[in-house]
Amino acid sequence: MKGNTKIGKDSSASLKKWWFERNPFLALLIFLFFVITVTDCLLGVFLIPSGTAPFRSLHPFYHHGLLPGKKAMATWGPIAYPFYTNSLGMRDTGMVDVPLTTRHKRILLLGDSHTEAVGVYAEDSFYGILKKAGKPKGIEVLNGAVVSYSPKIHYLKAKYYLEKRKLDVDEIWVFIDLSDLQNEIAYETFVPRNENIFNKARDKFFRFLKTNSFVVNRIEIMRDSRNYARFTAVMSEFDQQRGSEFRNNTIELYRVFFRDFNDKELLQNPEFHGVGQWYYDSSFIQLADKGLKLGMENIRRLDSLCRQKKINLTLCVHPWQIQVMKQDTSDYYVRRWADFCKSQNIAFINLFPVFINGENPETAIKKYYIPNDNHWSEQGHAKVARHLQKYMVP
Repeated sequence: MKGNTKIGKDSSASLKKWWFERNPFLALLIFLFFVITVTDCLLGVFLIPSGTAPFRSLHPFYHHGLLPGKKAMATWGPIAYPFYTNSLGMRDTGMVDVPLTTRHKRILLLGDSHTEAVGVYAEDSFYGILKKAGKPKGIEVLNGAVVSYSPKIHYLKAKYYLEKRKLDVDEIWVFIDLSDLQNEIAYETFVPRNENIFNKARDKFFRFLKTNSFVVNRIEIMRDSRNYARFTAVMSEFDQQRGSEFRNNTIELYRVFFRDFNDKELLQNPEFHGVGQWYYDSSFIQLADKGLKLGMENIRRLDSLCRQKKINLTLCVHPWQIQVMKQDTSDYYVRRWADFCKSQNIAFINLFPVFINGENPETAIKKYYIPNDNHWSEQGHAKVARHLQKYMVP
């Protein structure tokens, strides 16, 4: 028995020796792969800047959104500010866990970059102020807004969270502005698709590599730079920051959001990106009306969904700087939406009088808007929040 045992041990040793001796090339490849992987990860730890983890993501059903449970530094032009998302993938004042169900009254805000609150801290945004004000009243406020959302995406995102995620919501407040005219046209051909578990896992793995692998991170930076250059070449007239010391992250976002829009002639037209002037330019009035019509069709779909779920829908319209300068609290755009809401029996809030109330328009713009930008400053957000608080009824 002892002899047999010895023979077995010799055979086992011989087998191990045979594998390494007969496969030196494969063994070398495994060793090199291990060394390269460890080196790549170590370089990633020291050379990939902290805070660069992506928090925005494309979505197959509602085009684009935010990743859940993220902490990052966001940028808007030259402004850098902290950015947190909650467990639902919505901007929040911290990385908090938000249950799908609740015993409290819950208001879901849907809007674009104004409601997401680019350039300001979440707690200083009108969402953050409303969230804080709602707690003593037993009202929860969620911010489902993301940069460049418009009625079509509002409808799709609400449908996704209400029907697929089973999110409890009592009211939905939708915030509308002039940019929706353009966005509705850009998203017209977008077709929602259901999530695929394999694609979701692949995307998650790739995001991990992008933020941990130095090689993958460098390759992605080069690829993004190339795609950025191609896009700005198409719409060079709109790229006002070319040649400046920082890359225009606004254009970078536009490159993603216009991926389904194939009209290069319009993309190259500077007036197409001056959507604030569409209703004052005879060559763009027809395009503006098309965007408005598409938006109203999608708000009808959202209204139908809300009625089905017994959710109260409110539509809020807010002004750009150009509209504040014109000092008309009920311009053509406002009237069209007000008439639409009246015909559909949808609650309507006109935020134009919040900024157009006898104060010098230039003074109001300097005080309530980010310099050279249509988005609100902290003071602007506080002003909007004060006006909206009276609509927060327990």
